[in-house]
Amino acid sequence: MDKRIENAMNELINTEIWSTGLYLSLQVYFEDERLPILSSWLNSQAQDNMNKVYQMMNRICHDGVINEMKRDTHEWTTPLNALNELLEHEQYISRQVNTFLILCWNVSMSFHSFISGLYADRIYVSTAFMELLRILAKENERKLPYF
Repeated sequence: MDKRIENAMNELINTEIWSTGLYLSLQVYFEDERLPILSSWLNSQAQDNMNKVYQMMNRICHDGVINEMKRDTHEWTTPLNALNELLEHEQYISRQVNTFLILCWNVSMSFHSFISGLYADRIYVSTAFMELLRILAKENERKLPYF
């Protein structure tokens, strides 16, 4: 395995594990805030991330070396603070995946196809969250129903 691919895949594995931890932390936070739909979506994102991790680890185990896994802890003071961190996180993940795809395109079409397949169905909802935040800002003076 090309060392650049190995290093980039290890970084992406760590990012997905970090992402899973963030999603699970946010899931618990939003559950506590009585936002069950957002909580449920975050759970499905975490499961999807770990599925990608398992597939990448299986692929790298055959031809490369898995590096040390990293972890973070999170605390949020408001739902808006949590959503802002989620938005920043999704933008970071998107940039990292795109950079890795470019590397794979230039080094190994096999890995490019593999990673493209893993991320083909990924839905980044950060744009939807931003639209929701804009709507809520416009509706600031109206009382919206709580579901």
